[in-house]
Amino acid sequence: MFPALVSAALGLLPGRVLAQTFSGTVVSGATQQGVPFVNIGLPRRGLGTVSDEQGRYHLTYNAAYATDTVRISSVGFRTQLLPFASLLAAPSIQFVPEEVALNEVSVTAAGAYRRTHTVGLDKPSSHLNFHMISNELGTEIGTIVHLDRRPALVQSLHVAVVKNEAGPLTFRLNLYRLDAKGVPTPEKLLAHDVFVTAQPQAGVLSVDLGSDRVVLDQDFLLALEWVKAPDGAPEADFTKRISFGGAMKAGGMQLYMRRTSQAAWIKPTFSSNVPMLGLRPALALYATVKD
Repeated sequence: MFPALVSAALGLLPGRVLAQTFSGTVVSGATQQGVPFVNIGLPRRGLGTVSDEQGRYHLTYNAAYATDTVRISSVGFRTQLLPFASLLAAPSIQFVPEEVALNEVSVTAAGAYRRTHTVGLDKPSSHLNFHMISNELGTEIGTIVHLDRRPALVQSLHVAVVKNEAGPLTFRLNLYRLDAKGVPTPEKLLAHDVFVTAQPQAGVLSVDLGSDRVVLDQDFLLALEWVKAPDGAPEADFTKRISFGGAMKAGGMQLYMRRTSQAAWIKPTFSSNVPMLGLRPALALYATVKD
């Protein structure tokens, strides 16, 4: 048992002095309709947000950051990098649609994927769970998932919710490519957004991807991103009101967290009053695959 295990991730986050808030809208250049759940943020500062279902967004900032670069991204649209001062001057964003080109792995033999199993932590412990590290839209928590065999055909994704006292919360499930050092990159591996809604009870949230034919030939980061609060709910700190399953495991199930949209990923640090014995905390996000 590891009852004293505590994340020190919040201690790694920079202090910020925020003074002003501005609002804008992200619209598709093809349809002039609002684009929902777009990630908008200043990577250097750890400031960011997510647009709502009508493409509207609100961002609190420090005027001294005007020379920084803002990153605006969403699956199916061309990522935009522009001076933050430009966004402040023209907060209505015209988003250019872009076809998502995913790497395909040719499989010539019928029934080549024979084994169905899970990758990642699918059996959380009752003694360890995790919270988001902030109450800001776009905050994420994720874990590196290792593939036993490659390529693998993704069938479904799963999240173990231990507790939810925050009401219905909508999350986006993201798969990120890793770089040569095994660090998450901004590149997403799904061709469209995948959402799950956590209701006010414990349980496993699952989404079926069997018809998408998502083929992966490398390890990846599987992450859960908060994008929407309950309709009409007042602002409230939910970081301790919803928690996700975890366990102590040997191996490389590295945890990553970030405060908000476009912020840098951090590796949380942990302390314990008992020896770790080579075990590391693992998060119960997992995938069912065929390989």
